[in-house]
Amino acid sequence: MKYITTDVFEKFHRCCFSLCCLFSLMLTSCGTEQGDWTAIQHEGRYIYGVWHGPTAKKTEMLMLEVVKNIKDASAQAEPEDALKTTVAPEHLLPDGAELLGWVQSRAASTYQGKKLYRDRAVSPAASPDLYYAYGFQRQAEVEYQAPQFGSKPLILLEIFDMGTPENAFGIYSFYTYPRMKFEWVGAKAMLSGGYLRFAKGKYFIQIEGYEFATGIREGMIELAKTVATEIQDPPPEPRMLTHLPNNNKIYGSTKLFRSNWALRQIYSTLPPHVPQLTDAAVGISAHYQNNPEAKDLTDAQIVFIIRLPDTDTAKSTYASYRNSVDTLMSESVDIEKSMDGTILINEIATE
Repeated sequence: MKYITTDVFEKFHRCCFSLCCLFSLMLTSCGTEQGDWTAIQHEGRYIYGVWHGPTAKKTEMLMLEVVKNIKDASAQAEPEDALKTTVAPEHLLPDGAELLGWVQSRAASTYQGKKLYRDRAVSPAASPDLYYAYGFQRQAEVEYQAPQFGSKPLILLEIFDMGTPENAFGIYSFYTYPRMKFEWVGAKAMLSGGYLRFAKGKYFIQIEGYEFATGIREGMIELAKTVATEIQDPPPEPRMLTHLPNNNKIYGSTKLFRSNWALRQIYSTLPPHVPQLTDAAVGISAHYQNNPEAKDLTDAQIVFIIRLPDTDTAKSTYASYRNSVDTLMSESVDIEKSMDGTILINEIATE
């Protein structure tokens, strides 16, 4: 196992060039060595890093871009825009009058708190635990039918109040996947596997078509556009997204997570030790392609950024992570100790 740390010189924090020098010193002996590299550091109230870096040098370059973005953003004031649409989700369900040929086939129903889906079986992909992990508040749903398709319900519309736009983006991002195609309905709506999903304001909208047919798909899109029009807030774009590097980011791969449980649901190939998120932590991540010609994610690395409530919490969380990594070390490995250094690990060497 290779484990390298380096002191972070506070007087160089405002200068990207000096950070490059710092990392270069750290990676002199391993900059071009192939491996499965993990790098983690903290800056202010953020912990950031890379998983599955192909070489230490490429990992270094991503780390430098992330810390620069964090520092640039910290110099700007946090926006405090109030939500324009805050009604209960049942008030956003179209009654059918404004739809072309589609009417509600039953009365709307709702779930709130810890009662989501308690009265019915759902697929693992729709586990209530997933919604709870993203701050679920309330859900409303209703089915729709159309005379031209008979008298049975064919579309289920669900609207989730997730509490904040950040949470709404998070649950939406859980379902997205790299290089997927979108339908514009007033927000980017994902059409996949019989479902249409999008987020707007603090709401997450999920529409399921019970059968595959062009008319049903068109009805789903019409429903989505009608709901999106009623929500006066824009599609959520958490400010943290600007901290991620742009170069070589794989479209559709961005994720937001609020717990280690959710993180493990998103990625099945994480290193054994990752920072432990508190209840108030928020993380974002994205895949970055090393080889532009690659058709899958086998050659992609993951950049992640975790926002903690304050600097002290970030420091203590980072220290706990360092301690967990230390448990992997054997006494025969020479470690250069540092109180606040970057951690660089070749995960292949730990197997």
